[in-house]
Amino acid sequence: MNLRLRTAIVFALLLALVYFLVKIVSIYILIIFFNIVLLYINSVFLFAYLDLKGEKQTTMKKWPSVSIIIPNYNGESTLAKCIESVKALEYPSGKEIIVIDDGSRDGSRAILKKFSGIKHILKKKNMGKAAALNDGIRLARGEVIVTIDSDTFPEKDCLVKMIPCLNGGVAAVTGFVRAFNTKGFVEKLQEIEYLVAFGFFQKILSDINAILVTPGPMSAYKAGVLRDIGGFDEKNITEDMEIAFRLRQNGWRIAACIDAHMYTVVPDNMRSLFRQRTRWYRGKFVNTVKYGGMLFNPKFGEFGLFTFPFSVIVEWCVVMFVFVMVAANIEAVLNYFGALSLVLSAGVSPEYFIPAFFGLNSSFFFYLIGAAFYSVFIYYSHELAGVKLGLARLPEITLFIIVYSIFISAVFFFGFFKEINRSDYSW
Repeated sequence: MNLRLRTAIVFALLLALVYFLVKIVSIYILIIFFNIVLLYINSVFLFAYLDLKGEKQTTMKKWPSVSIIIPNYNGESTLAKCIESVKALEYPSGKEIIVIDDGSRDGSRAILKKFSGIKHILKKKNMGKAAALNDGIRLARGEVIVTIDSDTFPEKDCLVKMIPCLNGGVAAVTGFVRAFNTKGFVEKLQEIEYLVAFGFFQKILSDINAILVTPGPMSAYKAGVLRDIGGFDEKNITEDMEIAFRLRQNGWRIAACIDAHMYTVVPDNMRSLFRQRTRWYRGKFVNTVKYGGMLFNPKFGEFGLFTFPFSVIVEWCVVMFVFVMVAANIEAVLNYFGALSLVLSAGVSPEYFIPAFFGLNSSFFFYLIGAAFYSVFIYYSHELAGVKLGLARLPEITLFIIVYSIFISAVFFFGFFKEINRSDYSW
């Protein structure tokens, strides 16, 4: 990856700006600001959850026909299990299954030959997931289109639980996406993350009509609406977020059915996870710019006035927090090592300087408040998923709160850097 001059200039200017703020306002005021933002947003989510009412059960007089589209690229390790899970889905009306193999170079096509009762498109060249989905949409005949990743395995009752939610002004419905592989350390951390993100937060966002994304692992859409707005954006690296924003922009609602569970394979090593999350956050930057007109726009209700703007604010607080910590400590670190070199030259033992360098910073309280809230969120997320929360899970939950938050902050910062640097997108 080549560092562009514009990136160096942008980062230098940001660092200079934050350094100026630190000198004028002081780091303590800035840290307090971050804490106030964090406290406010987390409090809103917590009280919203406590005030949630039970979901109304919708009775279906006529079940619409469904087309299930499975985009696949080099997914031979999971494709067969995915198709088997989809074929086993319970549904009282018509159900067609369409698999789009997007130029796979593995044994995916040999696996497809083993299955009957499904349609498939075999593309010669890999064109990306969004293009594969659009190929499936053009072939689909169902009134509802369900998209399922080839590494995702829905429970049998997903469709009968999700489809009734597509009523009135609701054009898309999401389920409770959960981690499938949860044996390793990296996977266990993601298991907790998915429980919180697609359980606790998605339920609240659905209740206040402010969902930000229709998850790629599995989501359902009204076919007519999906075609009317032009299908998926083939140039967007996070097509599941972009389509959700576009649905919002066109006045449609998105609902979540937390009772419908589907399990997706998550990265099993830090390198793959880092690459995946960098793409996610770069996609968020792109879509924020593309749909910036929805920010603080009362026309879009809670989505425009709360969820979208505050998701951006929190993310930028993460980036600026890194800048603040660097800028605030540059002078202190330089002074420390300057004084240390003078003292060492005078023959004084350096251990007297260790406490001064490793003293607690006020940023500790930033993490403390976040940890307290996320402990509560994790408890309610397990409750929603019907997962027993015992003392045996305490170590991984503690690591998630302390370590994973730092990891995600680093990913967000790196994604911001790559987007400013206009680095090539990789899948």
